[in-house]
Amino acid sequence: MANIKKHTGRSGVVSYTIRVYRGRDTDGKQLKPYIKTYTPEKGMTAKQIEKEVNRVATLFEEECKKGTVSTERKTFSEYAEYVIEQKDRSGVKHKTIVLYRSLLDRVNNEDFCGFGYMKIKNIRAEHLNNFYTALGKEGANKRTGKGLSAKSIIEHHRFISVVLQQAFKEQLVNTNVAKLATPPKLEKREAECLTIEDIQNIMHAIESESLMWKTLTHMFIATGARRGEILGLKWSDIDFTTNQLHLCNNLLYTKERGIYTNSLKTGESRYVTVAKEVAALLKAWRAEQGRKLLQLGTKNEFQGHVFTQWNGRPMHPDSVTDYYAKLSKRYEGLPKIHPHIFRHTQASILIANGVDVVAVSKRLGHAKVSTTTDIYAHLIKKADERASDTIAQVLYKAE
Repeated sequence: MANIKKHTGRSGVVSYTIRVYRGRDTDGKQLKPYIKTYTPEKGMTAKQIEKEVNRVATLFEEECKKGTVSTERKTFSEYAEYVIEQKDRSGVKHKTIVLYRSLLDRVNNEDFCGFGYMKIKNIRAEHLNNFYTALGKEGANKRTGKGLSAKSIIEHHRFISVVLQQAFKEQLVNTNVAKLATPPKLEKREAECLTIEDIQNIMHAIESESLMWKTLTHMFIATGARRGEILGLKWSDIDFTTNQLHLCNNLLYTKERGIYTNSLKTGESRYVTVAKEVAALLKAWRAEQGRKLLQLGTKNEFQGHVFTQWNGRPMHPDSVTDYYAKLSKRYEGLPKIHPHIFRHTQASILIANGVDVVAVSKRLGHAKVSTTTDIYAHLIKKADERASDTIAQVLYKAE
């Protein structure tokens, strides 16, 4: 019997994934299921949709049993569902799978030149270019009513390319036409950083905040770690004899899974040393947290994390972003603050003070040094200019 699963995308478009399982091969390994996507026409009632999706599923199941299902008749949407399914089964991170589904939702939206309904073999670069142009127009972003940013459109392009590249590998198409398309260019912007005065003002402001938020802020400033890395930190990951943190978890949130832990962005854990002043704050917070959790009794849901909700459960990542947005408005003279700005600021301070870019890259947890040099190219250039001035003063100063 066919399995039917309903999907509702961010823009409200409803689609149904129909899977017909093929059993197992001679070695007992489960075969890949046949997959078909059905998107109801606009104006259909819930009863009409239910009747139609069951009819489509029945016909599809009959085709599968007869062996008349042809990959040549696959639409982009149907094949994309298959690719996403394979990515999910192969261990691709859940957040990436969620992103792929939201991007496919837009590809299925014909109001913005979506081509999900098209047979995959008939798709041309022109269809992709028309789609990218439509995404840049007003209304594409339902939340703001504006067009999508170049960065967001490029995300769609990359997803489409992933799907078409798999189709090329499986010899369903002669070429990956995404390579022939023209997505918008992403203008490089300098990483936003805080000044030393900004940091001093923030440190002064958080003296009036709770010990947990004070400690968390010092951790962001002192480590340059990502938001999820700090929130994923457990007390067992801290060695107070060396003041080293073992950053090995990434705390994330999706609507489907809620708050969960995943491996780090680069897939590698790392050790980061903090100053004794930060270690002292951590010890003070550990003691206070312990007292508060003890008072909770049976309501205590502590899982070992350094920074938690009132009941001991891990924090929602967005609650941290919201806190800093409100902090910026609550105290006069503070800049606009978000967790990632502390990361850029640390890189800025380290590079400005002559720390080797390899060491900076390692501390930030970049998989490649080239990532560091690309993001902070303007800072490295300024540091190089200062180095040149120093050489000039030493070698060529007036006698």
